[in-house]
Amino acid sequence: MTTAAERTAERAPVKRSREAGYTLLELMITCCVIGIIANIAIPELYESLYRAKASRIIEDFNTVRLAVHQQYADHSYYPLEVSAGVEPPELTPYLQNRILWTHEDYQYDWELWMDGSGNPTQPSTGVLVGFSISTQDAHLADWLKKLYKGRIIDTIPDHTTFVIEPYGT
Repeated sequence: MTTAAERTAERAPVKRSREAGYTLLELMITCCVIGIIANIAIPELYESLYRAKASRIIEDFNTVRLAVHQQYADHSYYPLEVSAGVEPPELTPYLQNRILWTHEDYQYDWELWMDGSGNPTQPSTGVLVGFSISTQDAHLADWLKKLYKGRIIDTIPDHTTFVIEPYGT
């Protein structure tokens, strides 16, 4: 004969063990939620990185522009043209190693497009003195144009030039 407690235990529903893990549906829902969040966050992260990089370039340009004007005021001539990624030696005392001219995905290029008499050597650009950013990254060049409110032009392929001294205006 069975006791009342044993009979109650026999009638109790059998609970399914959850030790088996998550169901496929639960895993799929979790992956979808993570995917949605990633699709929202990752493009915003890239936009923030481009905006920050463009802001740094603009700040470097402002530093170079100030150094150029100081050098011109002291010596009555602009620094000579140098290769891309190289700081003009005439600016070294003014910049004091505050600017890195070569970066992983872009480099700076000092532009002096006038001869010794002050005549333009590249009149089609409309620039006598400029500061170019050489990059293969079109998105970075677009961000420079969005953020900078002064005169900026595309002079040659992969070069975006900030105008320091315009020609003909």
